[in-house]
Amino acid sequence: MGPGGSPRGTGSGRIAIALRAGGLCLVLLVAGCLPATASPRSSPTPTSRTSPARAQSPTPPPEPQRAEVPLPAARQEVASAADGRSLYVIGGFDPGRHSSSSVFILTDAWATGPSYPLPIDHAAAAVLDGRLYVAGGFSNGAAQGAVYALDQGAWHQVASLHHPRGALALVGLTRKLYAIGGNAAAGNVAPIEVYDPAADAWTDGPDLPSPRNHLAGFSYQGLVCVAGGRSPNTTRVDCLSAARETWSRLPDLPFATSGAGAGVVGVDDEVVVAGGEDPNESLLVTQVARLRGSAWSAEAMLVPRHGIQLALFRERLWACGGATAPAYQASAACTSFG
Repeated sequence: MGPGGSPRGTGSGRIAIALRAGGLCLVLLVAGCLPATASPRSSPTPTSRTSPARAQSPTPPPEPQRAEVPLPAARQEVASAADGRSLYVIGGFDPGRHSSSSVFILTDAWATGPSYPLPIDHAAAAVLDGRLYVAGGFSNGAAQGAVYALDQGAWHQVASLHHPRGALALVGLTRKLYAIGGNAAAGNVAPIEVYDPAADAWTDGPDLPSPRNHLAGFSYQGLVCVAGGRSPNTTRVDCLSAARETWSRLPDLPFATSGAGAGVVGVDDEVVVAGGEDPNESLLVTQVARLRGSAWSAEAMLVPRHGIQLALFRERLWACGGATAPAYQASAACTSFG
């Protein structure tokens, strides 16, 4: 017993106390030896990266041919042209084979325009400096020399052709109009005629090298050109240099045709010659020719026709009306070429 009667600690008690003290020291020792636990490192905020620009899809090529809104009524042997706002289809044979004075205008939708001053077929139209002109043609059989311009919704007569003619080509270039080819009772008309709006006068130009009718006119790289024609049907493409008053030729068409339509489309100035028929009016030409560079190619025509004139409208060449069979079969179809 210890003083005051308290028992003294036994050996086992002393050992337990020592172990508890040693354990505490061991814990403190280990805690002191171990490095402090590092706080978890926060993930770096991702820097905003500019997404690589998405490659733009290439502009799809234009459809070679497509169907468009048809005319309000069937017509063939029409005159067609377009300004920056509207497409015009003038005259032509109606389904009863009569010359028509109808005028159809497409802006947002087809509408009827002011009637042409006389019933007409096989006339030709062109736009020059924003003004629509229609020249020549046949009026129930008789060749005409009258020329009219459409101003502010009304037709006004301008100077007449020196040589009445129908089935001609009319082409506008550098502030002049060129009337080329065509025929009358005496046969094919050889002299071309050049119209100066400032003087309101026509002057005769150099003869067409191979006079013919039912030919298709277009301007191409500063030249006034005509393709095909009859009789007989030809593959010729003749071009006039207005400055030199000389004729040259483009490569021949891949097929002979007459009563076709022609024009130039696209940034590469691709020439398109579409449709037509044979000189005996017994066979329809069902092909479209395209001149790229110095070589022609041919493809099937979506709606084969003759008696059409191509007009550049909304960056495509439009063919409206025409005949879907040799001779007479007036159509209201409209197609376009790109």
